[in-house]
Amino acid sequence: MTEDINELVASINTNQVLVALLDEYKKLTVPTLKFLDIKTDNKELIIDYDDTTASFNFSVRDKNVEQ
Repeated sequence: MTEDINELVASINTNQVLVALLDEYKKLTVPTLKFLDIKTDNKELIIDYDDTTASFNFSVRDKNVEQ
């Protein structure tokens, strides 16, 4: 089962995440300046599967950027 979940997570695209979130919460409000100023090159989407609730958890974290 873990291998199947890992394959599923690897195949998820951002459009699926957005549509699932909006379907679940109906509406998410983001201030215009936050939307326009967001830097995505130093962020990564984290997808974890919780088998106790049979659900996905989505979060964002800063990437470890080497300078």
